[in-house]
Amino acid sequence: MKLLNHILLILFMGCFLTLEAQPGKVYKSLKEIKNPEDVYILKLNHKRLTKIPTEVFKMTNLRVLDLGKNNISVIPSNIVELQNLEELKIERNLLKSLPLEIGLLSKLKVIDVNRNPIEELPDIIGYLNNLEKLILWGTGVAQLPDSFEALDGTLQLLDMRACSLTRDDQEKISQMLPNVKKMWNQACNCR
Repeated sequence: MKLLNHILLILFMGCFLTLEAQPGKVYKSLKEIKNPEDVYILKLNHKRLTKIPTEVFKMTNLRVLDLGKNNISVIPSNIVELQNLEELKIERNLLKSLPLEIGLLSKLKVIDVNRNPIEELPDIIGYLNNLEKLILWGTGVAQLPDSFEALDGTLQLLDMRACSLTRDDQEKISQMLPNVKKMWNQACNCR
């Protein structure tokens, strides 16, 4: 009888635990979310979004936010509410800039803004001391703010393929970030 009670308790606890937050669960729709605090991974790519839904900013435990391949043109300043965010993937959108508040997301490890018409990055990103990957592939970024020199100890990958970099641009970035793996196409001195 004790064994049966023990098995029933384990089964009950297992059912109870599945009702709580599941850090590995990937949410792909806002409709399936019952409690915003239970969301750790949200993938809203290919949803034809023109802005980031306000519900996203209530997800205080969010670690991964994937908004790729939409029509988003602005990241609002309340992105700062996502203090646990580690990965921001917002590639193939219409972003022309990143807000200063992105630099206040101290846990960010990955920023992927590839194929957005961004021309420059805010200086404050250089102070994200946990940043490991910065993907700028196919953007208009050709120079990095001087603050990025502080990222040389943590940044592992800087992807600037298909950016309009001259050899001088590449050399300046290489001097600023000598210990970072850099990806870029061969440059020309055409400017």
